[in-house]
Amino acid sequence: MATSIEYVAGAERPALLISILDENNAVIDLTGYTCSLKLGLDTTTTALSKTSGVTGSTTGVNVVWSAGELLLASGTYIGEVVATSSGLDYRRQFSVVIKAALA
Repeated sequence: MATSIEYVAGAERPALLISILDENNAVIDLTGYTCSLKLGLDTTTTALSKTSGVTGSTTGVNVVWSAGELLLASGTYIGEVVATSSGLDYRRQFSVVIKAALA
């Protein structure tokens, strides 16, 4: 997991874009794919599971946050996006750091 994204707890922007590359390092067009996102502090628990606002596009998987979705405890989460078409999945994992908001 080489990519790390940082948000402050409670943030709603910016939207998240995760690009998935093929063996030639070209971005895979995920238009029309069914996409989802999960965040968890480890691989046995899920703090956030999201399908609404998660869409495939020519540039990857786009995630638009809704109010309150990132009101998570501070920590480093494992993020995973899944893009599915014809029963086959593309999966990408990355780190999401949630920082505590200032009082």
